Amino acid sequence: MRRIPALLGAAAVLTPVLLVNAPSAAAASNSLTVTTLGRDGTKVTTAVQAYNTKTFNRYYLTSGKAKSLPKGTYDVITDIWNTRDSTDTLGGARVTVSGAAKLTIDARKGRPVKASLSPKPPSGDAQWLRAEVCVTDGPSILAWADPGSMYVIPSSLSTLGLAYGSTWGTDRGDGDQYLVMGTHKKGLPSGVSTTFRQSALATVKVTARSGPVTGEVRIELDGDQGNPCGWGVLNVSTDRSLPYSFTAHVPPGKWEVLESSQDFAYNDWHTYKAGKSYGVTVNRAVWGPGGELPYTSGSGRLYLNTTPMFVDPSLTYGTDYKATYKLTKAGKTLYTKTAAGYATTMIPVLKSAGWYTLAVSATRHPSPGQKLPAGSLSTKSTLSLHFYADAKKSDQIRAYLTRFTPAGLSSYNRAKPGSTTTVALGMQRNKPQDHLVHRLSDSVKKVQAWYSTDAGKTWHTAKVKHSGGAWSTAVHNPKSGRVSLRSKVTDSHSDTATTTVLNAYAIG
Repeated sequence: MRRIPALLGAAAVLTPVLLVNAPSAAAASNSLTVTTLGRDGTKVTTAVQAYNTKTFNRYYLTSGKAKSLPKGTYDVITDIWNTRDSTDTLGGARVTVSGAAKLTIDARKGRPVKASLSPKPPSGDAQWLRAEVCVTDGPSILAWADPGSMYVIPSSLSTLGLAYGSTWGTDRGDGDQYLVMGTHKKGLPSGVSTTFRQSALATVKVTARSGPVTGEVRIELDGDQGNPCGWGVLNVSTDRSLPYSFTAHVPPGKWEVLESSQDFAYNDWHTYKAGKSYGVTVNRAVWGPGGELPYTSGSGRLYLNTTPMFVDPSLTYGTDYKATYKLTKAGKTLYTKTAAGYATTMIPVLKSAGWYTLAVSATRHPSPGQKLPAGSLSTKSTLSLHFYADAKKSDQIRAYLTRFTPAGLSSYNRAKPGSTTTVALGMQRNKPQDHLVHRLSDSVKKVQAWYSTDAGKTWHTAKVKHSGGAWSTAVHNPKSGRVSLRSKVTDSHSDTATTTVLNAYAIG
């Protein structure tokens, strides 16, 4: 997954290249000084990046200061962010460093960057321009500016490129947001003025509930059109208190949704098409184990910590947790370990084929600097897998993990007091990610369900219904508190998987 660092003004959006900050002794006699002039003709101190066209090393510079560099040819890019007039001017040039080289980049040569939308966005929407100057297969610099304050310096240098665009929306981040982007390759244009059509955009409604996470969170849509130049432009984000929703109108292509809160979570890439509408709901109950299963490697080992223990139904990856694993055979403990998420690979040796039991107990463990608020939902999950394994083979174990999906909950993931909630019991058994691992034939034989209203101290049997190939159960809700859920699935080969999520949803 791609994460882009972004700072206002002279911000850097970086593609993966080798970072070099300390030049070798051989470079001591060679240096580069870049002078940057604002649109008023005065010197501006700003960030500069130099990219060696032969070694592909990138160097950070500050304009006005000499930087020791190895001898060679460099593509240089910058955003001349002038605080005196609040303008951003993107530019680039090629320079040969041999001895004390000097380069001046003058913002007065910049031409305006303009973008408009047809039909126009709602009156009262604020507009922000974005532009990103890039070196082919190298670094880039991203800038934001108000309309009328963004410029680009023309260049015929074919290794440079420009991505440009605009967003429209309210300062509150609610309602509809619009994002557009265009690109210019093999050089920097003599200004840009483009009108984008709303009909050429995809519409994505994001609904964010409260419960598993609460309070103020950031939700982002990140796009990818196959060209690294533009990654920084293709981003829509909203920071508000849960629950909330917003609608984003974005260029067609691949997009992912990310949430930064007490946890950081994100999903797979999805392709959105022009003129089509899509919907994504995040923080929906229940966050429980995903469908990745343990497997044997064929070399006598079992890969056992493959299952993510807390998965948002829409955001598949990223949630932090701490889990204890215990592997037994015939009542004898073979392996036990406690670790945070995927921090440690657990591959105990299995000396013989036979029936094993794996017990996993996991607790939500928020990201560094975050704290899980009191009253949060989906706070603990457990798995108990009883399965047959032969470690001389490369096989995924047989099991069906349950995905709990309660219907009719509010935006706070609450059911009405005394009501009955239908809970879909989804059977999860994902395909192995390693193509060398076999997925054994299997089917569901029996499903059982329970619910608890006292955080798992006591459990009540719930009747399971099987209709149209789908499994479900009905929970009789208490007048207050929270409901925990448990399911046991027995397959056609007598393997069993018991899935439990404490504080799955609330009442109120």
